Amino acid sequence: MKWLRGPLTGLCATLCVVGLLFGVTATYFSRVLFNPTMFSNRVADCFSDPHVSRVVAGQATDQILAMNRDLTPFRPIILGAVERAVQSAPFRAVVRRAARKIHPVLITHGENLALTLQDINSIVRTQLAMSPQLAAKLPPKSQLALGSAEGWPNGRVLMEVIRVGHRLQRQAIGWLVIGLFTGVVGLRLSRRKFKYLLGLGLWLSGTALLVAAVARFGGAAVAPMIVSPIGSELARGLWAVFIGPLAIRMLVIAGAGFVLIAAATSILERIDLAEFARAAWGRARVRPQHAATAMLRGGLLLVAGVAVVFYPKVAVQVVTVAMGSALFLVGIQEVLNTTIRLAGTDEAHHAGAAKRGGTFLPVAVTGVLVLLLAGGALWLARRGEPTEVGPAAILACNGSPLLCDRPLNEVVFPATHNSMSAADIPAWMFPNQERSIRPQLEDGIRGFLLDVHYGERVGDKVRTIMENEENARKKYEAVLGKEGIDAALRIRDRMVGKAEGAPEVYMGHGFCELGSTRFVDALTEMKDFLVENPNEVVIIIIQDEGVTPADVAKCFAESGLEDLVYRGPVTPPWPTLREMVERDERVLVFAENNSAGVPWYHQAFETIQETPYGFHKPEEFSNKPNRGGTSGSLLMMNHWIETAPSSLPSNAAIVNAYDLLLKRARDCRRERGMATNLIAVDFYRTGDLFKVVRKMNGIPEALGPAAP
Repeated sequence: MKWLRGPLTGLCATLCVVGLLFGVTATYFSRVLFNPTMFSNRVADCFSDPHVSRVVAGQATDQILAMNRDLTPFRPIILGAVERAVQSAPFRAVVRRAARKIHPVLITHGENLALTLQDINSIVRTQLAMSPQLAAKLPPKSQLALGSAEGWPNGRVLMEVIRVGHRLQRQAIGWLVIGLFTGVVGLRLSRRKFKYLLGLGLWLSGTALLVAAVARFGGAAVAPMIVSPIGSELARGLWAVFIGPLAIRMLVIAGAGFVLIAAATSILERIDLAEFARAAWGRARVRPQHAATAMLRGGLLLVAGVAVVFYPKVAVQVVTVAMGSALFLVGIQEVLNTTIRLAGTDEAHHAGAAKRGGTFLPVAVTGVLVLLLAGGALWLARRGEPTEVGPAAILACNGSPLLCDRPLNEVVFPATHNSMSAADIPAWMFPNQERSIRPQLEDGIRGFLLDVHYGERVGDKVRTIMENEENARKKYEAVLGKEGIDAALRIRDRMVGKAEGAPEVYMGHGFCELGSTRFVDALTEMKDFLVENPNEVVIIIIQDEGVTPADVAKCFAESGLEDLVYRGPVTPPWPTLREMVERDERVLVFAENNSAGVPWYHQAFETIQETPYGFHKPEEFSNKPNRGGTSGSLLMMNHWIETAPSSLPSNAAIVNAYDLLLKRARDCRRERGMATNLIAVDFYRTGDLFKVVRKMNGIPEALGPAAP
């Protein structure tokens, strides 16, 4: 049976190489295709590629023009704006969200690859800021459908790849085990360990480098073979994002092969690789004697020259990898040779009969190097390799790079009390703020205290439905005072006629008769802002007076803001702002009264501690526990002066002044032993709220814009 030893050794080496390469490739695609976060990130990355962005911009422009054909004369302008929008971070955030939605269906039983993007209008309008009249003509509610299997035949191919990958997903680890096991068995069976390790190392590194080259440059080679221009452009972009990063793992596998080569040439039979390389270079410089060999050599040099001229970047990358591989191989051999000398085994190696004890140290070093490379591959597998066209880095969160890596409960948010009550809204009596929701967001407010009620429209006014708000009415009577209540009732008495339509949810301070805004409209403004600014995180606290959690959730769904709500636990450890941005869960929502039945809608004072409110002069400010006791992991400091029926800007000028506000915020932090996460004020543009928040967040003035 000795004659079987050679073939079995070769078979083991083959299975080792195939198992390792196939296993690593399968684990890579399992992670990219079947991890929803990784998949959605990769899909979003595609839109940064100029080949993909051109195709998508063209499709988006055609769909916009189909909704309003009068825009056809302006197609070049709209196309340019859409292409800029497609390459922007807000658009990638929209794509990431849509891809995450379709991922479960796509992986399980999806028949279509279509992405439906709902929030492109506000992004395109931003790019058309220099042409406001043209921006105003865009369809108010347009969506972009991309990648349907009917319109894009390549989509069927990709879906079939996903289905095949799903079947192979569980086999990936098995192939890795087979590769490692057969490699060890082959070493045990081989008569000449040097020859086996050298052959295995050459085959493993050579094959891995070949696969790496295909992964890195295959898109450019495949694209010209596709007849459809759109398919060709998409092939380039999708290949670069989904397949290109596999090259990094292949380089790690090639590194393991180089370690085996170095081990074979150093430990078991001494070969000077540097001398071998010099000899090879010397032979390459000599012109071959045979005409056929000379022609072949000349042809190869000709092809290489053309490649360098027409593809200089590719040539530089190939040469760089080749040089790096050579340096890595020589370096590994030098380490092992030095280890051998330290072990005092040179003489034994020259004789080819090293004893087990003398070779232990170099063998151990070789094992450590292989393990380090394996660890590097595992780290890359968990981390996810960067792509050539990766997503834009998250450089700042809530306006500052210093906040991105802080847990939410260590960040201070500027907040507004009665955020919906604004002086720039016509007919709103007794306002608490200078500006409404969207301008507050643009100015830097990131915490919102909102009151919601059921109301019905009668003429140009809204009548509060009070039947389910008896307890709330008594509370508002205490806040608004007799003057405010009388004003509300006078307006109510003048409202004659039947209600127009069904009751809706409105924002109002006690009585919608004194001023109101549809809740859905305000949430839509928030959604539009957050789509345009994908690195911002906000907190909403809803004083829900009789409004059911189901109707609050319905408003979030209708506005589209539900797609951005935070769905994680509201207990420590809190995620960092970066993690919330990466998951695109950037809206934390609380209810003061009832949140039952809506998983992302949380009881405010089970999570948030607060200070008292209802102060009538600055001397009364207190940081003692109020609602929420001392058990919550977030803290809100209520900081305004109550003057029924309306707050006064003159009081805000006093209490929002830098020295007073900063002192109270610091005292609150010291007394309560935690960050003052929400600093809620009236008339936020009066005084120094943003300056104080920057100071509390430790942001130097030079780094901080108006918003923290």
